Amino acid sequence: MTRSPESPLRPTSYIRALPLRGRVARPQPKGLPVINLGFNELPFGPSPKVAAAIADASNSANRYGAPGCDALREALGAANGLDPDTLICGNGSEELLDVIGRNFARPGDEILISQFGYIQFVLAAHRLGATLVKAPERAFTTDIDALLAAITPRTRLIFLANPNNPTGTVLPVDELARLARGVPGDVVLVLDLAYGEFTGFDYVAAVHDLARGFENVIVTRTFSKAYGLAGLRAGWAQVPAWMLPGFYIARGMGSVNHMAQAAALAALEDIAVVRERVAVILSERRRVAERLAELGLSCCPSGTNFLMARIDGAGPEVTEALVEYLFDAGGLVVNRTREAGLEQFFRFSLGLPAQNDLLLDCTAWFQQARPA
Repeated sequence: MTRSPESPLRPTSYIRALPLRGRVARPQPKGLPVINLGFNELPFGPSPKVAAAIADASNSANRYGAPGCDALREALGAANGLDPDTLICGNGSEELLDVIGRNFARPGDEILISQFGYIQFVLAAHRLGATLVKAPERAFTTDIDALLAAITPRTRLIFLANPNNPTGTVLPVDELARLARGVPGDVVLVLDLAYGEFTGFDYVAAVHDLARGFENVIVTRTFSKAYGLAGLRAGWAQVPAWMLPGFYIARGMGSVNHMAQAAALAALEDIAVVRERVAVILSERRRVAERLAELGLSCCPSGTNFLMARIDGAGPEVTEALVEYLFDAGGLVVNRTREAGLEQFFRFSLGLPAQNDLLLDCTAWFQQARPA
């Protein structure tokens, strides 16, 4: 075949591109330090115990991490009252969501999520060529009846982040139980608890207890949020044991590196520090939401370490102006929520109290300066 220089042949990708969420990426005009509140990270650095474990592990960076994460699974089982043989670890819970998808969905199959479900669920469906179905929500909260009504004979997977990202809203455990009971036995239900600790440690335990009674329910967790290890990528899942052989085939052989395993083990041993830090975030979440309300902004009820907010009565163009102003005036990077139906909102993770004060001050200046 002769290739024309004007129209060269190129490989064809099977994955259809999706528009990516934009963040402010230009230089800060005042030379201020940039404070990134756009990734839902914990604002605290590693505790001394975790830092020491990372430093010690770095001395043997020439070694792979244990492929089966045996010590970490044992520690997770002990910490959560779970059988280690029903747990699998991954390179963040994101890898495990992909592993689950590749085990149970193919082109022509349906993956069901709520209307404003986590973007990684959307990406997983696109990677697989599966059909993504969205069930409508009520007040930016998952509607269990709508999810159940959207199940068809082609439904293979239901992904549900609870608490949800980007809205932050939470369903009570009894609603999750109603969903689990209503899902057909040949459909996999994935309950993503990435932010569960910010709703409550008892809440997390109750969801794990719920999953124990089903052969088609998976619970995914992560060390990236409450445990503050986003940069090391360690996640895990509670899985019906019969699924595990397929998951290990789809998962990377050594996907949780040596340093990440050491840090995660130390973080589990340092659970008092984790709880203290979560308590600080919860206190800041209440304080910031109340102050924003005084400034004319409304926040969705949040069970996470972030808030999704909007200026009352304002449209997307005003939200965009505020996002730019926060960066220009304070060096603050927040997240644009441009999903259809959320264009008037922005989302930001709770930082340290001084960082949150800066966000509140900048928002107050913006509100004072903009036309009524």
